[in-house]
Amino acid sequence: MPSATSRPLWGWTAPVRGLLIVSTMVSAIGLLVAAPRGEDAPAPLPPLIVDPNTAPAPVLMALPRLGPSLVGRIVVARAQAPFRSIDDLEARVRGLGPATIKALQPHLRIDPTNLQAADRSLATAPSMAHNAR
Repeated sequence: MPSATSRPLWGWTAPVRGLLIVSTMVSAIGLLVAAPRGEDAPAPLPPLIVDPNTAPAPVLMALPRLGPSLVGRIVVARAQAPFRSIDDLEARVRGLGPATIKALQPHLRIDPTNLQAADRSLATAPSMAHNAR
């Protein structure tokens, strides 16, 4: 009866260990050959550019430096009146400082057609004084 000490390391014989080493090396070479090269890499995603007057809250959350509280303040402020510019956004929303605005500027565009539509709807809406009578 053979003793337990004559058993090969980890229970694998030398030929099995050699086969495992060779198959691992062949797999690694196959992965290197199949890996995409620089010219095969996918194109970068285009930057996210949104209108803060019309973008849904989840889209605004995807912008840099905007968390739930700032997005909530933006939504409340735009419900009162649409933003006319990025400076108007900064002035009306508490918590938007220069660093946040600088990070957001490449991602924000104010659409003038939305502003004209909002102006028309405000002009045709009955005034608050008229409703109070």
